[in-house]
Amino acid sequence: MKRLTASTLVLVMLLTALPAFAADSSIKVNIDGQTVTTQGGHAYTSGNDVMLPLRSIAVELGIKVAYEQATRTVSLTAPLLSTSFKVGGHTAVMGEQEMSFGHASVLRNDRVYVPLSYFTQVLRVAAEYDRAAGTVSLASRQLAPEMLAEHVVYLLSSGDHEQLWQDYFDPQVQQGIPLAALGTVWEQLETASGAYTAIRSIDAQQTGDSTSVAVILAFELAEMKLSLQFNTNHQITGISFQPVIADIETPEGLVEEKITVGAGTNYPLEGLLTLPENAEGPLPAVVLVHGSGPNDRNSAIGANAPFRDLAYGLAEQGIAVLRYDKRTYTHGRSYTPEEAALLTVKEETVDDAITAAELLKQDPRIDAAQVYVIGHSLGGMLAPRIDADGGDFAGLILLAGSPRPLWEIIYDQNADFIASMSDSDPAKAANEAWLEAELLRAQSIAEMSMEEAQATTVFGMSAHYFKEMDQFNLSQYADEATKPILVLQGEDDFQVKSETDYAAWKTLFDGKANATFKLYPGLNHLFIAYEGPAKGTVDEYKQPGNVSPTVLNDIAEWILNLE
Repeated sequence: MKRLTASTLVLVMLLTALPAFAADSSIKVNIDGQTVTTQGGHAYTSGNDVMLPLRSIAVELGIKVAYEQATRTVSLTAPLLSTSFKVGGHTAVMGEQEMSFGHASVLRNDRVYVPLSYFTQVLRVAAEYDRAAGTVSLASRQLAPEMLAEHVVYLLSSGDHEQLWQDYFDPQVQQGIPLAALGTVWEQLETASGAYTAIRSIDAQQTGDSTSVAVILAFELAEMKLSLQFNTNHQITGISFQPVIADIETPEGLVEEKITVGAGTNYPLEGLLTLPENAEGPLPAVVLVHGSGPNDRNSAIGANAPFRDLAYGLAEQGIAVLRYDKRTYTHGRSYTPEEAALLTVKEETVDDAITAAELLKQDPRIDAAQVYVIGHSLGGMLAPRIDADGGDFAGLILLAGSPRPLWEIIYDQNADFIASMSDSDPAKAANEAWLEAELLRAQSIAEMSMEEAQATTVFGMSAHYFKEMDQFNLSQYADEATKPILVLQGEDDFQVKSETDYAAWKTLFDGKANATFKLYPGLNHLFIAYEGPAKGTVDEYKQPGNVSPTVLNDIAEWILNLE
């Protein structure tokens, strides 16, 4: 028989002691019925308790875990949660409250284990252990979205932006919104709108795995809408501020009727038809087509509602106006990532505008031969395609649009922004390098196959979106078009410029008697006159204004003279 050395004996003794602490791989952990794969360690029983690897399970619950080795302190943070405990103890601290959780926590193989009671008594998670089945079942932390929104507002207004950024922002939002930017945004809000005073209302809506919350915030001088998007881990996946556009009464002499564009389809869109009261038909009418982004029926931008202005201004002169919520505004959250990647302007804008035109033409109060399209910005770029693909309008009104490729305009807008940065800003050179790399990719879109374009992003968007849009032959349309076209542009527009985009329209329609052009000094992208701080930047849209009466009158006169 081989003789054991002292060192071997010690090793054997250590090995025989291990089973008392060994993790039991037969114990399964489920969260909301889904099995959790614990990293590097399994649950095990100790007496009457079941011990769970803390970090693996906490992460699945959307809770961040930090361990300070010097003090053996474990800290857990998440929305509406901040607690800590010392390894080896069985009490946790939450605020000024001390909470007991039974069996002491332990450190085994560089992993912290806690009893199931820690999850139920400290983290307030519903949980149970089925000893016969060898299964631990936990439920996700159930937090009311209204409570989450209230806490977000508290952290913003109290200046605790670091906790907000760390505990609430998901990784992608953290990349897009640096911590320093949070304080700057809130300071700008209070500079423009006065001191924050209270929450006016909170409205939460659940869509699939996402929850949207709209919070109306009261400041001394104005109200702001805070839009939040939460995932199932209660992390913010989207956040934005927008001035609240004041509700106004429908002007005397007008009526508004609720309509649905695409009723009975997979994508019904709510909207309004504005008509002169007691008007004798049939009336000329227009369909309003939005610019880029998920716009509502008013095409609300900042504190402005240009489509509402157009509807009232034209209806007062005897022209019916149909405006509706854009498909991505109403249904955007229902798209899967795969569906969103394949989205083109056809589904986003073109199809719905054609459906809206058909809806007007079927209304006996409307002159079906006098239905026009007014496209703003991207809507102006797409108006010829909408007409050619089935809109079949009596005429086209193009507001602040462009015949140039969309990616080219986005490049120019980014270049202008980067040029405005200080040369001492270290991010400027990096941004310039990024922009030029994106430009090279954009210039190669034409050579890409559709499959390649679908797998490529340019300026943060699918190259497929740009490629599909560029398939429409605008030059051919311009050569063949005989119907009247009105092109309007604000001279102070810094997004779509008179010296490039308006000039490009004039070149495209050169010599065409059916095209009329008008440039408005002093008007911006929304055809609103603005003079004040931040002129020439998106911040000017935060100040309320109205579409110029001159523009409204010019459009109405042009339509009425064509009847």
